[in-house]
Amino acid sequence: MVNKVFIIATSFLVLHLILAGLFELVDDETYYNFWSTSISLGYYDHPPMVAWWIYLGKLIFGSTTLGVRFFPVLSFFFVSLLVGRIAFLVSGNKNVVLSVLLFNITMPIMGLGFISTPDAPLLLFWTSALWAILEGLYRNNSWFLLLVGVFLALSVMSKYNALFFILGLFVWCVSTREGRETLRSPFIWLGAFLGGVLLSPHLLWNYKNSWLGLEKQFSRLLNETTGFSFFYEFLISIIIFSTPLLCFFAIAGLFKPHKYRKLLLWIYLPSLIYFLNHSFTERIQGNWIIIFFPWLAIMAAVGLQHAHALWRKLTIFTGLFFSISILFLGLSPQYVIFSGDNPFNQMKGWQSVENKLLSHMDSANWVAVSEYSMIGRLTWLSGSSKKIWAINEPMRYHFRSEFPSDLCSTPGILIEKFYGGDDKTELVDSGKDPDVYLDRNIGDTKLMSYKIRNFSKLIESPYC
Repeated sequence: MVNKVFIIATSFLVLHLILAGLFELVDDETYYNFWSTSISLGYYDHPPMVAWWIYLGKLIFGSTTLGVRFFPVLSFFFVSLLVGRIAFLVSGNKNVVLSVLLFNITMPIMGLGFISTPDAPLLLFWTSALWAILEGLYRNNSWFLLLVGVFLALSVMSKYNALFFILGLFVWCVSTREGRETLRSPFIWLGAFLGGVLLSPHLLWNYKNSWLGLEKQFSRLLNETTGFSFFYEFLISIIIFSTPLLCFFAIAGLFKPHKYRKLLLWIYLPSLIYFLNHSFTERIQGNWIIIFFPWLAIMAAVGLQHAHALWRKLTIFTGLFFSISILFLGLSPQYVIFSGDNPFNQMKGWQSVENKLLSHMDSANWVAVSEYSMIGRLTWLSGSSKKIWAINEPMRYHFRSEFPSDLCSTPGILIEKFYGGDDKTELVDSGKDPDVYLDRNIGDTKLMSYKIRNFSKLIESPYC
């Protein structure tokens, strides 16, 4: 059993390492890589863990796609092993191998398991915290409770969504007999203390920066409601990403007797409620819900435990077929299958514009951008961020040195993504030279256009 789990986990590790080295970074990855050029205790969008991982990966493999992605890819390997152990603790030997396999063949894991986002460290430390508390309960060994606080602190340092794990764990502790017994152990409180010590530098950073990170994430709930379209999309995405059969048997598994049912429900329920509520204001991205998939895989294995062998085979086959198909179509280098500026398309077509963009950058005194993804992308392409500056949203770039005010009247170029239509940018005083447009193509298909504008001075910027 252990050998099978290790073989499955290793197989997907090798697959993701190959993909990590072969394909270009997506926009968010270039942005997080930009963070790693100036290590900080926190950033505007998220806590710092993903930037730290990227920094360490580049120390090993250099400034390469593999360097940026190495530790996130490695983390999925360890999550697979943890899923196997959690499956054993929940339902015994029978479901271990199936749980690990089902986890790895879901679309977010197979398709996004080589992408470097804050969700990768979140998933690792979230799953580690879940394993620690289950292991402690199973062995009746309070020493494991020490690790819960440590792993939860590291989870929060990865992504603020980990706070919902803490909330769910607290509700379980006060509402169940087993939870109240856990609270009587001094080890759970010592673990909480250690976690607080680990988290305190980041909390201090948030305090000094007016709680910038927390406000960014949770203020979204105050956005104007957009109706049910994203809500329905969120529900459908869970079904599609996990595949309908896996999702069906996961729901069935929730109603079957197994150990720690209440604990698992309470740990995941606050996050589910949060995302359901969030879906009324904006689209829920596929990588945001990645924390649910260890639970879904284990519950699906529980639901399949007494089903006919044919259903197990069909669930595995449909999961593999769907995930491999999407991955193949999305990563196909010569074709554009999926429309829009999706992560798959963001990896493609850079050969057609990279040299042209760099030539314009080389000839300019400095480069301005008005979108966070562009400063990340141009920094990645050029290998330097010294002369690239964003001229809006200064809160995103607090970790850099202050904007050189002498640049305000220095000629430069503005590089922006161009979506067509009227240009409403009023951040610069345009020069007389006509704008330059570059198209990033695959064959005859245009993926994205870039507008290059000469300017003589900034006229509307928070820096000038």
